[in-house]
This record gives sequence, structure tokens and C-alpha cells, in this order.
Amino acid sequence: MNESIVYLLKTENSTFVKASLFDQVTDDHLAMWNNEWVPVMKKHAGDLKLKDAPEDSHWNWKKKLAQVEHLLSYQSFALVCEGVLQGLMIVSNVRSAKIQEQFGKPVVYVEFVSTAPWNRAEINKPVKYRGVGRVFILAAIESSREMGYGGRVGLHSLPQAERFYENKCGFKRLGPESTHQNLCYFEMTSSQADLFCQNMK
Repeated sequence: MNESIVYLLKTENSTFVKASLFDQVTDDHLAMWNNEWVPVMKKHAGDLKLKDAPEDSHWNWKKKLAQVEHLLSYQSFALVCEGVLQGLMIVSNVRSAKIQEQFGKPVVYVEFVSTAPWNRAEINKPVKYRGVGRVFILAAIESSREMGYGGRVGLHSLPQAERFYENKCGFKRLGPESTHQNLCYFEMTSSQADLFCQNMK
């Protein structure tokens, strides 16, 4: 397991603070998810109608990791800042690009990604940290580059996150797909990945 130093914006004092990005989700990370995330998410979603709850509020990260932890084509990431778990992500390398200019070439595909409930405006105002999503997209790009995929990344977005991927990250929207519950598919080319990384500096 490798650890990389990244930075998140702490909104309390508008300063950037160090965070640790791990390229493997461990039992300790899952314990932090279960003990810290789950109670907050349950409290927030408990009185809401299903359509109004966070779209990933029902995700069981322990089960998701158990399904892929022994598969070489999958990789997991955990982001920890100031001793608290801030995000989780699972990616795979078994899918191909759909944008015409890179059609058929391999991409790193973001299977699942979540940020901690206190980093979501609909749950906690102001959010505690900003930048979790961008750090994970950067991690997916770097993983793509390490595999020789040139930074190409693809994902199906939950509706509440579509604007983030299109407007904040620079993904190209390719439209909803019936094979993925009509979720909208987004893809990033090598040049878009380069631009994203430049903007992260």
C-alpha cells in the first residue's frame, strides 16, 4: 500500500491542509467508514423520502470492497485528513473508451466514489473540506497513466454529481445508458486529463 500527500481546502479557516491518499482501502478505513460516516448518513437520510436522500446513502462499502478485493483489475483508494476518513473510491481497468477520437482504447473506469457526509452541502453547511472529488479524479488519471492509458477515464454519474464532472472536471457528457440504470456516462480524453492536472497545480 502506497501513501501520497495531497491537499484539501479546510473551509473553517480557508487554508489548505495535508491529507493522505492511500491506494488500498484497509480494514481500518472500513472501520472509520462504519463508525463515523454511517451514523451521520443514517441520521440525515432517516426522515427523508428515498428520492431526497443522498444517492449513495445506501452504499455498503464493506460489501463493495469484498466483491473486488481479490480481482487484479480493480483498485481501491482511501483519503484521510486530520485523522478522519474523507473519501473512498474503487476503479477498474476492464472498460474501453466510447468517445470517437479514442474509441476502443482502454480507460480507467470509476466504479464507485463517495465523499464523507460532512463534506456535502446538503448535509453540512459549510462543508468541512473541499477538494475530495478532484483528488480522486486526479488519482484515477494517474492510475490511467501508470497503466499506459494516457490519463483516459470514464464513469457513470449519479444525477446529483453530473454538474461536478462536466463543469468542474471537464469530462465530456455522452448521455444516459439503459444498461446502467439510465445513468449518464462521462469520459475524459488524454488532453482533458492533462488540462485537469494543470488546473490542479
